[in-house]
Amino acid sequence: MRILLATDGSVSADHARDLVADAAWPPDTRIRVVAALDMGPALFGSPWIPAVPPDADRYEDEAVDALSDVLARAAAALSGPGRSVETELLRATPTTAVVAEMKSWSPDLTVVGSRGHGPVGTTLLGSTSSAIVDHATAPVLVARGRSVGTVVLAEDGSEAARAAEAIVAGWPLFAPALIDVVTVVDVAAPWRTGIAPTMFGNAMDVYADMISSAHDTQEAIASETARRLRAAGRRVEMELREGDPATEIVAAAAEDGADLIVMGSRGHRGLARLVLGGVAHSVLTHAPCSVLIVRDHAAAHPA
Repeated sequence: MRILLATDGSVSADHARDLVADAAWPPDTRIRVVAALDMGPALFGSPWIPAVPPDADRYEDEAVDALSDVLARAAAALSGPGRSVETELLRATPTTAVVAEMKSWSPDLTVVGSRGHGPVGTTLLGSTSSAIVDHATAPVLVARGRSVGTVVLAEDGSEAARAAEAIVAGWPLFAPALIDVVTVVDVAAPWRTGIAPTMFGNAMDVYADMISSAHDTQEAIASETARRLRAAGRRVEMELREGDPATEIVAAAAEDGADLIVMGSRGHRGLARLVLGGVAHSVLTHAPCSVLIVRDHAAAHPA
């Protein structure tokens, strides 16, 4: 297994490092730790030359030294039997550097912290973590904690959800965890299909039938997911909720005291994500815990 860990020395990045260090991974796992730093004048606001201090070279050297120390400490924390660790300081903006590294190194998992300026004021995390998720072609774990004891697995019946389920079933990281399979009936969905009470007299009856059918369908899907996970040796609970999917997934994680939400993403990016509304993006923004985003095959290998 190949794990790409992006760090900037912040508290959030340290949580990501510790999560990777403490988790169980397959034998012969390779961990590549990267930190990113802009080059030269870009560190100080180029192209506005007056913003560049006269002792810019010294500041840049100090930044390089600080991030080099962050990488060395990460390598020491991550080293252990059955895994190899390598580090590199990349000279580019953090988002550009990590996205390029994902494309060139092809990790099975990318791990970043959720937010937080490190010792040299880099901005690897926060909004950058969302940008990394947007460009990822493999799972991305955005860490807000350092453990994986209770997991919410979001189930909506999609191919992306199947991919997320396969990871929970197959990765040793999840072997000791309690898995809560959460599926949500989106009660607003029928109105988006064009049904409205003013259209005809029995609209509410039609709406009720659609909601009932959705309950039955989602419960059957989640039950089958739970059955497969139990067959894979996982400890599993199941929960059917009703409401806005993103809101209910976040609420389930809060109520469970979950350490991690695992969910699929159908891969809407850029303007499409803004227009369609991204459940995964909303969960990533509002979750009280770490979030693992898994893309389906179509999203991971766009035409």
